[in-house]
Amino acid sequence: MHTHPVDEAPRYAAELAVALDLAAQAAELIMAVYNTGDFSVDRKADGSPVTVADQGANDLIVAGLRAAFPDDAVLSEEAPFTDDPTGRRLWMVDPLDGTRDFAGKTGDFAAMIGLCVDQVPVVGVVAAPALQRTWAGVLGHGAFEIGPDGVRRPLTLAPPAVPPRVLASRNHPPPGLVAILDQLDGHSLMRRGSVGLKIGLIAAGEADVYFHPSPGTSLWDCCAPEAILCAMGGAFSTADGAPVAYGAPQHTANPRGLLAGHPALFQQFLALSAT
Repeated sequence: MHTHPVDEAPRYAAELAVALDLAAQAAELIMAVYNTGDFSVDRKADGSPVTVADQGANDLIVAGLRAAFPDDAVLSEEAPFTDDPTGRRLWMVDPLDGTRDFAGKTGDFAAMIGLCVDQVPVVGVVAAPALQRTWAGVLGHGAFEIGPDGVRRPLTLAPPAVPPRVLASRNHPPPGLVAILDQLDGHSLMRRGSVGLKIGLIAAGEADVYFHPSPGTSLWDCCAPEAILCAMGGAFSTADGAPVAYGAPQHTANPRGLLAGHPALFQQFLALSAT
């Protein structure tokens, strides 16, 4: 798990502004496709789904980041990574996190843009356009949510509920998850799509922890959500408590699962991961 000192001087204001603008543009493009309902779902080489909305949002975000920050590397789910992997600054983009939910019309999908500096997520934006909610954060400077009215509302990490409200993947449930969670002294389980959306719900105080003790996520699923949650004092790690390894973007898989939420719950859920 990364530790994150508070930085007194304002930083990354330009990066946050660009990420917010590009996420809003991508959200508009995504919803234009979503609302027509007239799109096909194709399959990539790994069998995962992709639509014209994924590809359109990817092109928009990647072009915007390259124009604004030409010296930065950019890693996106929908584009080959051809940049120098050894630079200090690396943008990570999931242009449509939750494509299965997009195709299934559940509303649980998001455009995600994050910036890593020296392998630590420092800026994150997650826009969930069907829900008209956007979450954003800058490490050391807090996080906020933008609702349908366009107003930025600061976010504060709420004490966890008793029993805890646990988020799990709707489309990729870890094997044996229910049996693992039954070891808790009570919990409520919510199955939702999109890693970013789940972290947004924790940030908004509507859930307490996201538990995914199995492979299936990638670096672009983690960067923006980690920046947002850690900006407000939350904790984000692999399911066994280690930091997510952002230092090798040519290897995008995160095979060690995810655990994210209120720090007071971490030891309890790390113990579950070990079972």
